[in-house]
Amino acid sequence: MAITYGMSVKEFWDGNPDLFWAYRFSYFDKLKREQEMFNNNAWLQGAYFHEAISVALCNAFGKRKVEYSKEPYNIYKDKVEDKTKASDALVAKIKGRVSQVQSILKNKESSTTERETIQESGEQNG
Repeated sequence: MAITYGMSVKEFWDGNPDLFWAYRFSYFDKLKREQEMFNNNAWLQGAYFHEAISVALCNAFGKRKVEYSKEPYNIYKDKVEDKTKASDALVAKIKGRVSQVQSILKNKESSTTERETIQESGEQNG
């Protein structure tokens, strides 16, 4: 079983017992990633197949001609744009919070200065 996970015999017999579990978890993570990749590739192939059949049927029975995509689908474009929009929104939110904190600190400093001047004038009078 350890060999299936990619562990050498020397590591199995002479190494730390926790190393076996690390190899095991790594092996199952790798299997999961491979299955997800296979599933995504199958879905993408189905999307291309659907487009090809749709184009063929539209051209055969439709009044206007439809062309098949000239280049592959860009599956990462939307994700990059979404991340950019999310990061821009986060930056704006952080800037807003920074300005709030700065105004709070400015108010605190001015109130502290006012108290000091009141205390100083009280000490001079008293």
